[in-house]
Formats: sequence, C-alpha cells, structure tokens
Amino acid sequence: MDEIRRTIMNEFADEKSCDIFIMVLTQKWSEFRGELAGKCTVEIVRDSNDARCMSAILTFEHLDDFILISEWAEEAIIPYRDTLSPKTQTFSGVIEAKFELGR
Repeated sequence: MDEIRRTIMNEFADEKSCDIFIMVLTQKWSEFRGELAGKCTVEIVRDSNDARCMSAILTFEHLDDFILISEWAEEAIIPYRDTLSPKTQTFSGVIEAKFELGR
C-alpha cells in the first residue's frame, strides 16, 4: 500500500505561542496509546527562517491508522491549537514518488 502523508503548517502570532504549541505537541504525541496496524512517523519541524512557523508531518502505512490518528488529534490537539489562533494549512495525500539520495 502507498504511504499517506499529512503536512500541517502553522504560523503563530509570535514565537512564544509557537514554542508552547511545540511543547504541547511533544507531550501529546508521547501520550498516544492507540493500536496501530502499521508504522506512523511524526515529525515536528520549526521553520529556520521564521520562529513563529512550524509544521507537523505525519506519514502512515495504513489508511486505518490515518483515520484513527486524525480522530485522536481532533480531540487531543486541534482544540488547543485553535486557542492559539495560528494561520493553518493542511495538505494530505498519497506519496507518488520518493527519493533517498546519498548513503
């Protein structure tokens, strides 16, 4: 099965709000205890050019895991994120091509 990727980009009003949200994400993801059919990778990335911006990148092997985690995030993460009122863009799709270069 093709990998599924969701990228969520957030731009906060200030660096402190971004810091707080990254801290909350780190805590919430470490508490996740759902049963997954396959592997899910979560990457939290801060923009190196603008400390108010960050992204969460999630990669799934199974559609059921994508659905399970999406539902969990709607309850555990999104309400808190929305209190910080960032500008948010979300992109979800199936990976069409993937290249690993170097060693």
